[in-house]
Amino acid sequence: QQLVFVPNTFTPNQDGVNDVWEILNIEQYPNCKVQVFNQWGNVVFSSEGYKLPWDGRQNGKELPIATYYYLIHLDNQEKPLSGSVTIVK
Repeated sequence: QQLVFVPNTFTPNQDGVNDVWEILNIEQYPNCKVQVFNQWGNVVFSSEGYKLPWDGRQNGKELPIATYYYLIHLDNQEKPLSGSVTIVK
């Protein structure tokens, strides 16, 4: 079984390179729950499953360059993944 790899930066500047937060091997967990928070603890992105990778937006608006914090529940057996991801432009 391949490990899920969560990158800690991405660059949503629409240049076609690294524009979304691509979490490797997460498709092995179709029932996962992904949440991203800003530094005040507000949810800026949340999804059940991860079919559409996060594009650095909240409600269609670009979020500022900053470090965000994630919590990823893969399934009931594994402990959640947590860490930070930084938007770079």
